[in-house]
Amino acid sequence: HFAKEVPVSFAIDWKKSTDGTLSDEIRAEGIAVLRRFVGVCEEHSVAADARCAVATEVFRKAANGPSFLEEVRHQVGLAVEVVTQDVEADLGFRTAVALQDGPAQGVICWDSGGASFQITTPCAETGDLRKYVGALGSGVVAALLMGEVLGRDFATAPTANPVKASEAASLVQRLKQECPPAADWLRGSHVTAIGGPNSMFCVACEVLGVSSYALAELRRALSLVVGLTDDELLKMRCCQGDLREPPSLIVSKICLLLAVVEHCSIDQVTFCPAIGSCQGLLISEERYAAAK
Repeated sequence: HFAKEVPVSFAIDWKKSTDGTLSDEIRAEGIAVLRRFVGVCEEHSVAADARCAVATEVFRKAANGPSFLEEVRHQVGLAVEVVTQDVEADLGFRTAVALQDGPAQGVICWDSGGASFQITTPCAETGDLRKYVGALGSGVVAALLMGEVLGRDFATAPTANPVKASEAASLVQRLKQECPPAADWLRGSHVTAIGGPNSMFCVACEVLGVSSYALAELRRALSLVVGLTDDELLKMRCCQGDLREPPSLIVSKICLLLAVVEHCSIDQVTFCPAIGSCQGLLISEERYAAAK
């Protein structure tokens, strides 16, 4: 089988915009990446009606998000559906279930991207998904760090690094204020976090050298990355390898992870590698034209 994640910084680009739009440059980059993926489908004889693509938070909010997806349809021949945050949460939960052995009941899934996060688990009484969601992701948080905490222009400043420990602490407090009120069902919970090599969950794992962590370990992870320049961070495992996002995002990612864990009193987070919510999308047969 084929599986690959290629980062395109839509959220960063959108947050740097003065008018809430995606730039021509990022749109061209996105189309080029999608064209390559469609080419892989062609190579593997995947019929057009057996392909499925979804777009999430950035494309819900960017002023030209819908027009970009229309460009994708015309230029690449790929129909992309903009899904709600509830649907995004459902796809993330399906991914976590698909990746672990055991029943869905009891699984708590945390998915986080460039502009939002979702934590989901089935309700024991009804079976419906309970959701804790927020409009915070790596791009949004990077913009908060640069603009509100450091007082720099996010559109022009090349990096936030080195970030002082006091500045990181201020960002964590700001993020906790932005989070919705904590859900009772998350207190003391063990959460399965899904994501690729650029996810905040993977970054924390690589900084700490473990696959599971609690609040104390996340505080240690943050202490290991504050005060470092981009060049110093590039020497760390969390910035090495192909298709990695820049070191300018490392501190903001760990701050977001720490803030949500502390705010919600989550007991433990275990990272489960995934290509976005692709596994959940793959088992959602109702989304494929060929299955209808």
